[in-house]
Amino acid sequence: MEERKINLEYFLLRASGILLLLLLWEGAPRLGWVDAKVLPPFSTVVGAIFELWHKDHLFRNAMVSLWRVVIGLMLASAVAIPLGMALGYRFTSLLHTLNPLFRILGQVNPFSLTPVFLMFFGIGEGAKLAIATWVCLWPLLHNTVLGVQTVDAVLIKTAHSMKTSPLDLAFKVLLPGAAPFLFTGLRIGVQMCFFMMIAGEMLGATAGLGWLLHTYGHYFIAPKVYALGLCIVLLGVFVNQVLGFLEKSLSFWKESVETGRTAGISTRKAFHLGKRGAALAVSLLAGLIFVGSLQVVEANRVSRDPMPHSTHQMHK
Repeated sequence: MEERKINLEYFLLRASGILLLLLLWEGAPRLGWVDAKVLPPFSTVVGAIFELWHKDHLFRNAMVSLWRVVIGLMLASAVAIPLGMALGYRFTSLLHTLNPLFRILGQVNPFSLTPVFLMFFGIGEGAKLAIATWVCLWPLLHNTVLGVQTVDAVLIKTAHSMKTSPLDLAFKVLLPGAAPFLFTGLRIGVQMCFFMMIAGEMLGATAGLGWLLHTYGHYFIAPKVYALGLCIVLLGVFVNQVLGFLEKSLSFWKESVETGRTAGISTRKAFHLGKRGAALAVSLLAGLIFVGSLQVVEANRVSRDPMPHSTHQMHK
């Protein structure tokens, strides 16, 4: 009972800042402290979210943006994780040679490479996925290398003494040992990629949250601009929370030892809980990719009409 009370107080303390901000957001325009045309009340913004959902295909555009980020992240992971493990463990001398080049490439603004991506992949989804992959690649590669290099040498020597195959060494020793760094790279990559993708969609796209935000910003429809900004922030938080859940599911043994969160739970039961969490996360990811793919196809089908439905009505 006492623990629940402490948790409730901690939650209310953390939520108080957000609640204060929302109250100020609602009250300032209504009291005349700011122009309501520049900053609409929060309740008006919430109403605009429902209007976007029902009239302007908010779900479709959100799924399109999220699909681009997830596919870009998966492509970057397919390259960065094996390459980072190989360079961090086997080819360390090559790593020292390539490290300056990696640092330079990691600092290149992806927008400056947009013409190159367009030449190689065209103006469709390929160029957008190339940008997403580029943004996710470098933080993931850097953290994978760093994680592999911090794996306990005793574990590696023990695996060698047991004549462990290179594949088992990679999946049973190096990858679990580097997992905290790997998830750090995933989170950094997702955050950078998500907001970079929104900016990219504002410059050249016919679907996505960035495209929708740019359209309403062009017509100075303030409630929907703030509504879309709020949706973008919440979607970014959701993606980060999913990654955190996946990390906890795949590192249940670490929490059992270091934090005691699974104290009193048998190792077998902890394993099954972690396995269920991982399966749930994978199912969520697969469902997101499937639904996102359908929405991308639908968005491309209707892309001949570049103006959202409600702006047509507004200008009639």
